[in-house]
Amino acid sequence: MRARTSVIESFHYVPAAGWTRTAFSVLRAGKVVAAPDYRIERAAYPGQDILYCLSGRGVVETLGQRLEVRPGQLVWMANEAPHVHAADEHDPWSLLWFRLDGPDPAILRRKLFGEGSLRTVFTEAMNPVPWFERLFAALRRRDASLDLRLNQLVAEFVLLVDRALAGAGTDDLPKALAAAVDAMRSEPGFAWNAPDLFTVTGLGPSQIRRLFQKHLRTSPHQWLMRERLMQAQSLLVQSDQPLAEIAEACGFCDVYHFGREFKRSVGISPAAWRRSELGTGPGY
Repeated sequence: MRARTSVIESFHYVPAAGWTRTAFSVLRAGKVVAAPDYRIERAAYPGQDILYCLSGRGVVETLGQRLEVRPGQLVWMANEAPHVHAADEHDPWSLLWFRLDGPDPAILRRKLFGEGSLRTVFTEAMNPVPWFERLFAALRRRDASLDLRLNQLVAEFVLLVDRALAGAGTDDLPKALAAAVDAMRSEPGFAWNAPDLFTVTGLGPSQIRRLFQKHLRTSPHQWLMRERLMQAQSLLVQSDQPLAEIAEACGFCDVYHFGREFKRSVGISPAAWRRSELGTGPGY
């Protein structure tokens, strides 16, 4: 007799009307012991499906990636594009899984994985199984605050994935990266070219870029740009300095570069943002 897929746990949830426009939720979740012929293929589907392999093997195809999945590995599927997941016919997998949805879950995925592989490995110290157990318990109870609880659980899960991707058991940054971050944060107006970072860390450009990408999910340039923008915001509300002086103090080439980067990131010009924050005139 052909083995059949066993659904050990299965939960469905319908969030409050309009909830996923402002917060995250879990639409489905469960535990599956797959048969050799287990295969699901879709052109597109709401939300994002996240699979965690407990045992056996399988494969996931998403965003042009073909990912072999083994125990302890997690894969995030981009449901907005064609995707497939299937068990290995000789050693079919057992899975914990859930489907999240929210304001724009694809942005959440890109924040974590960037353009890299949508697979990560969990060490024993960062085992996500207890998180799934708490999720299942919440979905069983379905109490009045479940929408809020599920949003909290999604946030906790994202942090778990972030830690797994960084390969860190704690929130501490590697010593060299911490030194670079501290130095750049103390002087965001400085150019911080590769030789400057080498003086602080003893590492070359490619090593620094890998550390930033692995632990901070960004490049040194992008990280420094955000620091400069935050320093500029502080000066805009805490001083009456002209925009040109603020631009120079924060390391921008000129006031036009400052205005362009500020509007691109914040949504409005520095002058409009200052007026809005100080309540001295229209914000736009």
